[in-house]
Amino acid sequence: MKERIPILLFLVALLFALSGCLGPKPELQSFDSKPPPQGSDQPFKVEAVVQNQSTGEGQVAVQVSLVNKQDGRVIVKDEKDVDMKSNEIQHVPFSIDLPESAKDLDPKNIDVQVEAHYPIE
Repeated sequence: MKERIPILLFLVALLFALSGCLGPKPELQSFDSKPPPQGSDQPFKVEAVVQNQSTGEGQVAVQVSLVNKQDGRVIVKDEKDVDMKSNEIQHVPFSIDLPESAKDLDPKNIDVQVEAHYPIE
């Protein structure tokens, strides 16, 4: 029985390693952003283009953060989960309302950061 334990542990480790390889491998291809006019109530628009670089399928989290360039603080974050098929490309649109404290911020002082990752945390 003791001889089988290392073999079983190896098989379990191999199974976990292979299961991680079967999921999607998201890659952010590009994104486009359109800030609202300064002082307006319109949303900040962002569209991310994400490609699954794998034959695996599953859910991918796409996250957008709007950051104040002056102090480095995150103004607002938004996240969407998308199902991705093998080698699929998806356009993921975001319409983000700015908090009142950021509505008078010059759009040139807002940094847009976009990430896509798997597994979903």
